Amino acid sequence: MEVNKNHIDQHGHLKDRSLWTEHMAIQLAKTDNISLTKAHWQLIKAVQEIYSETGDTPPMRLLIKVLRQKIDESIDSRYLYRLYPEGPVRLASKHAGLPKPKHCM
Repeated sequence: MEVNKNHIDQHGHLKDRSLWTEHMAIQLAKTDNISLTKAHWQLIKAVQEIYSETGDTPPMRLLIKVLRQKIDESIDSRYLYRLYPEGPVRLASKHAGLPKPKHCM
């Protein structure tokens, strides 16, 4: 399925999470001039898992904690900003098919 204007909200996030596919994630990332790498996919999957467990997009500190436990203890906010310079939590959530985080402007 292709992403179209009916699928996204005013912030560029999917309105219906159940429509999300990896292909859609790639399309959404292209709108942000990002080519998804293995590291991006790890971040996207972590954000989706946290959302499934808590019902909310994660704040940066929780995301870093989870990534350190699952991937690498050296992960920090600088690492996330290298992946997503314009806002790691917001853009990872967008590419994961999740709503805009409440704690992001």
